[in-house]
Amino acid sequence: MDDGERRRRPIPSDRRGDLLAGARDEAARRRPADLLTRWSTDATVGPSPVDLRTSVAFDALALDAAEAYEGVLLSPVTPLGSTSVLAPTSQDRALSTIRASEVVSDPTNVLALECGRRLRADPTAHVRLCTTHQVLRMQPAGNEPGRTLHFRLFVLADAGPGLADDGFEVAAVVSQLEAHRRILDLAGRTRDVHWNRPAAIVRSDGTSPALLERVLTAIGSAQPDVDVRTEPLVSDYYHGLRVGYGVHTANGDFAEIVDLGLFDWVAQLTSNRRHRFVASAIGIQLLAMLFTDA
Repeated sequence: MDDGERRRRPIPSDRRGDLLAGARDEAARRRPADLLTRWSTDATVGPSPVDLRTSVAFDALALDAAEAYEGVLLSPVTPLGSTSVLAPTSQDRALSTIRASEVVSDPTNVLALECGRRLRADPTAHVRLCTTHQVLRMQPAGNEPGRTLHFRLFVLADAGPGLADDGFEVAAVVSQLEAHRRILDLAGRTRDVHWNRPAAIVRSDGTSPALLERVLTAIGSAQPDVDVRTEPLVSDYYHGLRVGYGVHTANGDFAEIVDLGLFDWVAQLTSNRRHRFVASAIGIQLLAMLFTDA
């Protein structure tokens, strides 16, 4: 589409009234039986397989394990484009609304916005945030155990100016992985979660071998019982480095339940190339679904 075609298209605010009217008309045509059918057959709207008390207990456990991070309670929605503007991913991944917003599909992107807001006010700050969120993604969930269209994530984020010798990135990676390890340890002691043999897969695109070596050394020093191995990074979603962290189930299957990465999103938001952003997420509902006897 060229610039002329873009200018001829109605701007979103011009179309919003028509779209809202269409939604009202569609809702008016539906009967109670239609709602029940949709509720019973649409995985995007049905309840989670994890009961609420269990979910809240795991949320509390995760927050207790990450005391160094400020807890943020996010809105269910975020500005339209939060999924696709900062990261190379399709907007189709999110449930977009007709009010210039989208349902949160990844709290990592949303925490990047909050980090960017704070760093714009104080470019020298070290921002450390965490959140739990029930996210919704529109792509197929697949057949892997524990995967659903809406699910619970616990997310950690560090943002701030870079340091010499990749000091910011290395410290953030270690801090976040230690928090995730505390979650696993606490879950084992208090929630009857059974796991063993933790492992980390460090993936690098090869652009910064020094960073890779520093991260490998730091993880090995902080968690000497973790099996650390390397793989090539083939995704451009991450900024050069990604760490997968997981454990084995009682029957020996490996579950990579933590995804950690370096991103350039905050640097984009603040227009400051010195700003670093490291974030990670643990599939908190997987602890209940894959590692307990329930």
